[in-house]
Amino acid sequence: MIPLIKAGLMHKGFALIDVISPCVTFNDHEGSTKSYAYTREHYEPAVNADYIPPQREIYVDYAEGEVAPVEMHDGSRLLLRKLAPDYDPTHRGKAFNYLRDRLREGEHVTGLIYISHNRPEMHEMNATVDVPLNAVPYEKLQPGAAGLEKILKRYA
Repeated sequence: MIPLIKAGLMHKGFALIDVISPCVTFNDHEGSTKSYAYTREHYEPAVNADYIPPQREIYVDYAEGEVAPVEMHDGSRLLLRKLAPDYDPTHRGKAFNYLRDRLREGEHVTGLIYISHNRPEMHEMNATVDVPLNAVPYEKLQPGAAGLEKILKRYA
């Protein structure tokens, strides 16, 4: 997991890292909109589950290219498939097909599934500024009617 997170942070462009974690206390700190306190203050009943007892952390270690069944705390089972060493993450269509085929088998793929080095990244495409937006004066951020029309023409 650590190498994937480092690679995602270092990658120039968009990176999505999907982490399967049954942990319900990760963001349980003051100021978090996902904490127990915040959730209780903004409670919208949807299901009958107001107490989740503490559980042991689930670890899984398995070889590249293999599938590992992981038993969850509630007795359900999750199938994780680690990508094989010869898997090529640079072909978008093959990556999509691989995910689709594995999901049909009830498997969840782990590893670097797709990466592109040839596509321009968002900041290049949109010529964004190098300073935080909260430091840019409002007059520069607001494009006006003519500027907005120019931007919208790109999507017509």
